[in-house]
Amino acid sequence: MRIVFKAAITLSALVIIGLASGNAFADGISLRNPFGLPLVPSITALTLKQFEDRTAHETGGVSWTGSQDAIGGNVFGPQHTVAYRDLGLRDTSDLRILLNLDELHFTNKLPITIEGFALSGYDQSGNKIFRASFARVLPLDSSSDYLFGLDSEAAAQLQAALATDPALRLGFDASLFNTSGGPERFSYTGVAAVPEPATAILFGSGLVGLANAVRRRRKAAAALNAEKMSAEGIES
Repeated sequence: MRIVFKAAITLSALVIIGLASGNAFADGISLRNPFGLPLVPSITALTLKQFEDRTAHETGGVSWTGSQDAIGGNVFGPQHTVAYRDLGLRDTSDLRILLNLDELHFTNKLPITIEGFALSGYDQSGNKIFRASFARVLPLDSSSDYLFGLDSEAAAQLQAALATDPALRLGFDASLFNTSGGPERFSYTGVAAVPEPATAILFGSGLVGLANAVRRRRKAAAALNAEKMSAEGIES
């Protein structure tokens, strides 16, 4: 999977558009550097694609009603909310959102622009008990992928929502401008767990022990073979 980070271009292009925020629904998603961190396998959050009107906008979302998913807008293919626990993350701060752009078949086009997107958390009754957004206008290189994550406040709010309802389901909505084809896909992923130091030491010790055992077996086999050759020489 390709992930190209256009830091110098994209970060300088960030323009705050001033969405209102509250304690539970704050602007809490930021652009992240994708390099150097192993990620868990991704799960689709939302896929957008233009329809017959061929407008330059792709806007849509998926939410949870308490009994089923509600889907609207330029949504492409089957879409579902996702149970947070199915992501297999250690901590909410490890959650990442990957945006994969599919505009490579168009040449000499203007950058796609994110007009905004939001992550929502729903309890089993369909109540929205968490929401964090990327409340900025951001031009994107259509040949790149982008990675986003929660800030510390939003991660803490998501953790509190999970404490309220461990079966929390995640919904997603987004708006993109200057698209030419698609589909454009947002996916949930996250920072993969790395072994604890003690675990790594034990693992390393096990490898050393295995190597020593192999060497001992080889020495024993060599000694046995030498004894046999010596005995055969005496007999002859």
